[in-house]
Amino acid sequence: MTGPVTDREPEVPLGDTAFTSRLEIHDGEGPVEPSSAPHPCSVLVVLAFDDGSSISVLLEPSMTEAEAVALLAEQLQDGVLEHTGGAPLPPCPGHSHPAVAKVVDTVASWTCPENGRTRPILTGSAG
Repeated sequence: MTGPVTDREPEVPLGDTAFTSRLEIHDGEGPVEPSSAPHPCSVLVVLAFDDGSSISVLLEPSMTEAEAVALLAEQLQDGVLEHTGGAPLPPCPGHSHPAVAKVVDTVASWTCPENGRTRPILTGSAG
């Protein structure tokens, strides 16, 4: 996966929203800055909050699409819950805990930690 070098500043000024996000794609050319992905073709996703804190998720090229989606969903869910102290999202149907992101039968899925029921994180098709 390749893409252009992106501006390091969030598109939405701090204070205008609870959080901003950016996607950095390193194509293996040119110098790698400390804040960007350390391996060629890896993807670093950064979610920045209004208080200046942020969470970063590194998606390695060796990951399957399902592994990348599940890791991204899990880490961003944890970061938002910690930052906001909010309700579990996505909710686990019939329970007070959040659903857990996992790969189940090669599909990135939200899974109930109590009964194991699953539903796909992504629905539909890109294309």
